[in-house]
Amino acid sequence: MASFCPHCGAQAPDEARFCMKCGRERTPEREPTVQGPAAPPAAPLGRPGQQPGQPPVPPLAPPAAPPPPAFAPGGPSPVGAFFGRAFRGDWAGSAQAALWPVGLLVIAAVALAIPSYGQGSDVVVGFGDRMRISLALLLQSLGGGFEVSASGSSSPFGGGDSPFGSGGDMGAELSGGAVLSLVPLTVTALWILALWIGVRVLRSRLRARATSPAVPGGHSAPGTPGPGTPGLEAALRVALLVTVGVLVLGLFAQPSIQGVRISSSPVLAALGALLISLAVAAGMLHRDDLAQWLAARPAALALVRATGTALRALAVVLVICSVAAFISIAQIDDLGDVSDVSDLGRTDLSPLVFALFVLPNLGVMALGLGWGAPISFEAGGSSTYGGGYQHQSFGLSELGDVTNSWAVVGALALGTVCALSVGVTAARRSADRREQFLSAGIFLGLFLLLGALGGLGVQATGAASDLGGSGTGSAGVGLGMAEALLFGLLWVFAAAFLAPYLMQMTGARTGIVPEPQVPPGAFGPAPDASAPDAPAQAFPAPAAPVQAPPAPEVPSGAPAPNGPPAPQDPPNPAVAAALPTATAVPAPMPTPPPGPTPGAVPAALYDPHTFQLGGQPAAAPAKSPRRAGIWVATVVGAFVIGGGVAAGVLLLQDHGGKDDKAGRDDKPAVSTEQPATSQAPTPAPSPTPSATPDRATDTTPSTTPDATVPSGYRKAVDPMGFSFVIPDVWSRQGVENGSQITYAGSTGAEHYLVGVIPDAGYTSYDNILNMEKHAEEDRKKQDYQRIDLRRNTFQGRPGAIWEYTYRDEGGRTMHGIDQSYVAEDGTEYTIFLVGQQDVWADLKKTYRTGLESWRLTN
Repeated sequence: MASFCPHCGAQAPDEARFCMKCGRERTPEREPTVQGPAAPPAAPLGRPGQQPGQPPVPPLAPPAAPPPPAFAPGGPSPVGAFFGRAFRGDWAGSAQAALWPVGLLVIAAVALAIPSYGQGSDVVVGFGDRMRISLALLLQSLGGGFEVSASGSSSPFGGGDSPFGSGGDMGAELSGGAVLSLVPLTVTALWILALWIGVRVLRSRLRARATSPAVPGGHSAPGTPGPGTPGLEAALRVALLVTVGVLVLGLFAQPSIQGVRISSSPVLAALGALLISLAVAAGMLHRDDLAQWLAARPAALALVRATGTALRALAVVLVICSVAAFISIAQIDDLGDVSDVSDLGRTDLSPLVFALFVLPNLGVMALGLGWGAPISFEAGGSSTYGGGYQHQSFGLSELGDVTNSWAVVGALALGTVCALSVGVTAARRSADRREQFLSAGIFLGLFLLLGALGGLGVQATGAASDLGGSGTGSAGVGLGMAEALLFGLLWVFAAAFLAPYLMQMTGARTGIVPEPQVPPGAFGPAPDASAPDAPAQAFPAPAAPVQAPPAPEVPSGAPAPNGPPAPQDPPNPAVAAALPTATAVPAPMPTPPPGPTPGAVPAALYDPHTFQLGGQPAAAPAKSPRRAGIWVATVVGAFVIGGGVAAGVLLLQDHGGKDDKAGRDDKPAVSTEQPATSQAPTPAPSPTPSATPDRATDTTPSTTPDATVPSGYRKAVDPMGFSFVIPDVWSRQGVENGSQITYAGSTGAEHYLVGVIPDAGYTSYDNILNMEKHAEEDRKKQDYQRIDLRRNTFQGRPGAIWEYTYRDEGGRTMHGIDQSYVAEDGTEYTIFLVGQQDVWADLKKTYRTGLESWRLTN
């Protein structure tokens, strides 16, 4: 039998005297002494040297238990325990939640595959293939791709069964492919909504299970401490099931039809589904535990709240813009002719049906357009035989050209409403200014992300191996990201700055409000009212009690004897409870000077959950008639800040890079290729202009006899240093760019444009050649035709004459003529007349009369 050492606890045989580990002597166990009945009682054993009569020594303690091993076998790690509980959990409920988003994709694919798209009896793409193609298109909403590739032999004469045809001895191996990049955000939104519904059902199931006496699956019963991660475990199960379902659908959505193969990038689609489903499921199922975790971390809580505010504002703005975009598209009369999908067959599907699949994409573009960002179109390609590139943009100016100016006003109004919606949402749901601007920044980031994802792109490649030719091409439509960033910063942060003030003016409650005044003494002892610098108090602080006979109670609100009127009862019970209660009659106070009776405590007291914009007056001022004017002025200011800057930058983009202004309207101007030291001439003093056209400068000098002016004309003397004869009903309209003076009638269709450029430094002929180049490239001057362009001499000075016709944006044929020359002092004068071709016979007489009467007055 083994025993243990009483000193070190090591195990050793029972017969061993010394411990084999520590070497110390082991005390042998004593056996009880058997005493006979006749034997006298023996003295108890004791220690050596113990005298008789001393108390007996107690027996030795039993040997101690062996110490525990140094390293006990441990359990699984927290991560391993988490995955263990997740995989042992309720998979049936998770599968039910995952069935919602996966089933939505299947149902949508079936619905899109039902039409035969005009194939008739000769069905080439059957229902199964159409369903697989539809699935490939739908999976792009989760990050998948849509790539088409084909190869085969082709003949210049056609024939064969391959997609490219075959036959003959001159066949060539052809191969090609195309990649379509389009994220239908409508499908993405519906997929997230279906997932949200399924997760809500699962959350109800988990809560019902939590009320049962025992919770299987590794979770603790109610009332007992548990791991605190059942929501995350269920979210992981849902995400895995959704990912597997999307991966299976992606592998299925890769048909091959007569040599044409379609790939849906199933791995990318599954990865996108994993990330989205994990975020949505974890946010729903782990929300309560996440709230407790965030409560101890203010910075993370502010970030989460700001993100939620930005998502809410984005949803509101997208709904507004999507509806506006859909209504605008529905108003296009020739939409069916431009994008008629019935050409694909006899299904006669409306383009509006396809617009529904990309409705949020259109909403993002409409928002960007309303803020001033253009919609860009790019196309380019290269091949063995050459290549090319084209870039166009559609902004507010193009919108006005295609429709009218009211469309531009509507677009800017849409941008203003959306910007204010973002600002108001952030002001209502934010705790302070930092969180408000953080929400605005997150919203801008989400807007830019959707703008980058919401475009359409196509890339194509092709090659003919036997012929040695190849080529690539690409085309894309999307929001201009640089302009979207610039104008988004202006609109979003301007609205975020102004929204709290607008809401305060309208009396709406926000999370960001001005600091109201708190009655002195309501939260502490009040200062001495007798001090000369003591501030005014809404509630007078009670003075020290004095010995006086009891006075009858004074009704609330009645003035005290020999004192100021008593204040009204505070509207807030908390303030009333905090006020000190006087137990004796207060000492008489000096009579205050005549003035208004102290008002009641403001109804809006300090709120610790709001952010203070700054100190406010002691009493809230009454509403004045100026408030409505201030509110209107603020809205107009927001409109001007965003819309004005957007329109101004667009105008600079459209016209800033041109060397002349010949492309604007029908008014060609002289070239600006002049020395940098050129200065505009100082105009002579002229009468103050009025609201009517300037006639004061057009009067005929008294030294000029009226007989020199033909009937129906009058002489105009301009302060820029020239005079000539114009029709009697024409007048000076103004000066543009400091050097271009316009004389026109009431309609403005026919008009003079006189240019004055001091120290030109070039010839008039060279300047006209430069202007003609810009006129040929000007989109507003279609069908440009030159009639005459040559050097000439005008009033003894070298000059040039230029005559041409063109068609303006309204479809009218316009006729223009320009006589230019350089005077002796180096100043170039351009005398340009333009008008409609129908009345050019009369205008030619007007122009000849004007040239014959042209004089310099300086």
